[in-house]
Amino acid sequence: MDDTMLIDIEDHDESKMCATSPNIHEKTLNSFAHEWSSCDIFESNENDIKIQYVVNEEEEEKEKDLQTEIVKQNTSTFSQNETDTHWQDNTFLNAFTQLDSYDVKDNVLECFKQVTQNFENCLEETLSTEIIGSVHKPNNEQQNVKSLKRNSIDYSNAIPHKICHLNDKIIKQNTNIHHKSSINNDTFYGLPNKAKELFLRIRGISTLYQWQDDCLNLDAVKNRKNLIYALPTSGGKTLVAEILMLQELICNKRNAIFILPFVAIVQEKVQAMTPFALELDFLVEEYAASRGTFPPKKRRKKNSIYMCTIEKALGLINSLIEENRFNEIGIIVIDELHLLGESGGRGATLEVLLTKVLYISSNVHIVGMSATIGNLEEIATFLNADLYTANFRPVEIKEYVKCEENIWLLDLKTKDVLTDVKKINYRYSNDAAMIDPDRIGGLVMDVIPKNSCLIFCSSRKNCENVALLLSKLLFKSLEDYKRDEKQKLLNALESEEGLCPILHKTIKLGVAYHHSGLTSEERRLLEDAFRAETLSVICCTSTLATGVNLPARRVILRSPYVGNQFLNLSRYKQMTGRAGRAGMGDVGESILICKNNELERVTELLKSKMDDSLSTIHIDRDRGINNLILSAILLHIATTRCELHKIAEKTLLNIQQKRLNVNVKQIVDDALTEFLKASVMKIKEKETNFDIFKPNVSVVFPSQTISPNDTIIETKRKRILKLTNETVLELCSLGRAAMKGCIDMQCAYTLYQDLKKAQEHLILIDYLHLLYLVTPYNLISQIKPTGTIYYDVVTGLSETQMKTARLLGINEVNIGKIRDGLMPKNVEPRVIHRFYITLILYDLWCQHAVYDIAEKYEINRGIIQNLLTAVSSFAFSVIRFCQELDEFWAFKDLLNVFSKRLSYCCPLELEALMDLPLVKIGRARQLYNAGFKTMQCIAKAQPMDLQEKIPYLSKKTARQIIEAAKLRIVEKIEDLKEEREDILDGIHMNVLKGF
Repeated sequence: MDDTMLIDIEDHDESKMCATSPNIHEKTLNSFAHEWSSCDIFESNENDIKIQYVVNEEEEEKEKDLQTEIVKQNTSTFSQNETDTHWQDNTFLNAFTQLDSYDVKDNVLECFKQVTQNFENCLEETLSTEIIGSVHKPNNEQQNVKSLKRNSIDYSNAIPHKICHLNDKIIKQNTNIHHKSSINNDTFYGLPNKAKELFLRIRGISTLYQWQDDCLNLDAVKNRKNLIYALPTSGGKTLVAEILMLQELICNKRNAIFILPFVAIVQEKVQAMTPFALELDFLVEEYAASRGTFPPKKRRKKNSIYMCTIEKALGLINSLIEENRFNEIGIIVIDELHLLGESGGRGATLEVLLTKVLYISSNVHIVGMSATIGNLEEIATFLNADLYTANFRPVEIKEYVKCEENIWLLDLKTKDVLTDVKKINYRYSNDAAMIDPDRIGGLVMDVIPKNSCLIFCSSRKNCENVALLLSKLLFKSLEDYKRDEKQKLLNALESEEGLCPILHKTIKLGVAYHHSGLTSEERRLLEDAFRAETLSVICCTSTLATGVNLPARRVILRSPYVGNQFLNLSRYKQMTGRAGRAGMGDVGESILICKNNELERVTELLKSKMDDSLSTIHIDRDRGINNLILSAILLHIATTRCELHKIAEKTLLNIQQKRLNVNVKQIVDDALTEFLKASVMKIKEKETNFDIFKPNVSVVFPSQTISPNDTIIETKRKRILKLTNETVLELCSLGRAAMKGCIDMQCAYTLYQDLKKAQEHLILIDYLHLLYLVTPYNLISQIKPTGTIYYDVVTGLSETQMKTARLLGINEVNIGKIRDGLMPKNVEPRVIHRFYITLILYDLWCQHAVYDIAEKYEINRGIIQNLLTAVSSFAFSVIRFCQELDEFWAFKDLLNVFSKRLSYCCPLELEALMDLPLVKIGRARQLYNAGFKTMQCIAKAQPMDLQEKIPYLSKKTARQIIEAAKLRIVEKIEDLKEEREDILDGIHMNVLKGF
């Protein structure tokens, strides 16, 4: 396809159009030419054109080349039809040569859009007249008119793609126009002054830190070069990212993807950007847990920020590539970029995502934020990015190490590191000293209640124990401090689904614990109370250091362990980085508590270098190299061995293969061998009737000098596949289904077998069997059955429910064995474990209280609540999996309706309210009972209205709920507009008047 849209405009089915209806062709071309000559940019004269920016010689040469190319392309286009002299208008050519190149992006593209739209409208009006009039014409003329109409629709559909192509080309050649505008003092880094006012009003930010200003004026930002910037925690990294994304949305009119590590942070950032979206006319779309659609809705008039977890971002990008819509993305921002080195699959997923983006597009601006890590230069090489580092913190941190009664100040400039030793002597009674040998109570009392304290503990249980310990040690007079606010907090917690007895004791003294065992609503209420200084102390796990921004005056590390693993320097810096808050004192403090036998190891830790982020795609293969290969073939971005080697060369693993002692090409070849043997993929158009699971295959990779062609050699016992570098591969149905469902291959095999078995005996008397089919396999390792509880639950099932249990092999005999700690031999262990989780989910489906279910199964209520998120997300994956396999046609509709209800497990009337962030089932009931039964009712309300009718609702939360409701309504309006445009696509309203 030719690079220029103008050539396509003339060439597109022109002979067919002329032959069909010369009159229409003449009218439309005349109209089109008139529009070109009368467009605003052609009325400019030399006095109107002002050069506002100074560019270097290299940039000028690029700009001249682009101008010359466009003029040549247009001249070539117009000269193709010499008989139509209006296509040779000198005004048009002169306008192009007079335009400053920085005006090209704004003026030419706008002119393209204006003229082509008018051209389409003119064509549609003329066609409408012809179609209506054709009723009285002979049949052959009617057919000609209809044919012309179809051709014109195809033609008009091609125009937007050409505009996008030209847009990308201009962006690549020119410096980003929004940065040029930022030189002007009338703008806020290229954004309208309204953005500056919003940052002041919403965030209280009047000026940026010097490093932020420097970063936004880097050459990498000016030239849209990939960028990594690394600073300590709490340095203000996110603000820079937000400004860059707003520049992309407002100035370049392209969408942004913001990748964040946890669901909680995604939800927090959605709330933070919602008021900006309402004021600056863009959308914020959440892609976390069960939220987000693949592909996203295509919007003609509004741009979006997609707030994503790592896993959802990969699915989003895959869907955009598949739909040929990836050019809609202008910038991708990654928070916590150092997670590239994280094990467990998340680091591998992030590396696969970035590798794909680097391989297919040079026009997407990649920006990574990172804490300081040891191999930033290596990561910058991987992303082809410039690197910016600084050691800025808004508040100084003093770091201490405490061992027994001694406390040292950390000073890395000295040889001994630990200096200025002092003894602490809090006045403890004998009883107090017995239960608090580390004097945590004294360390806390130093700063509260006027200041705040975070205590990081090694486990969830330890968080609860330390909170209880403090409730015994702290002065009872603390109960009087903000007594009313604490009571409101207790009431709010109780109004959800019950109040934890530990929190009931500790909150009165301003102390709480915080970990994943709490429900999301409990965590949010406690976080808000800590920010409002109602709570003075939170005892938490290390995940809070990366999850939620809760700075404190003093941070205490209860021990140098996270779980049973010794601290690394990155984790230590993340936790201590929470000490100190801008605007609340000049200094923050961190205290690491250790034992005598740990002191030497702690000293070595503090003197060590930052950890490196190392690739794991060869270790976590299913989410790493295997996913990269299979998705690349599915999306047709790399379909041969040679191309797959090239995409693998873009990985971080390729850069690190010497230090990791691996061979990337060999890893790719090994994966191809494995997939071909397992019938996950095949040689395109050469293999038929390939057995899904048991092909006896040998794969050979000969050099091209031996044979340039791939061959399939079949014998009675064996099939030999010989692949060259140019052998074209494609996925078999199972591989395609797994990639579409974002399911790793190991899980895909098991899921296929389970669905196949369920087809024969699917029980639909109730929802238990369907729930079993969408219970995620990865939860099996997280929740272990308790034999006695399992027995009690199963023996309490109804006869209807027992039909499903017996079908799976959980009968009366086997459940007795499980109770006694024996594993039945005739039932797979994964089936037993999975059905146990299904029983928990069934209680949630029946809308039993989370507290009651947690008590019944002796599992933390937060884990119970998270099951819903996991199962609803997996249910959507299973649906997409089934859509690719015709044999599972029945499951598509069954699971589609079922999975939507599964997301909330609440009464039907509350589902719309549950779609709002900050609203769980307890608050949804409160809103509904108070008369706020629809999204529209909430959007029309004022924060005071909600506060008056909803008990214990803060003004901040009320405002966030209202803003979220408004944004949801705006999004629905835009969806309806897009649906209207889709329906009317290619049809003029005049045509419909006759109906």
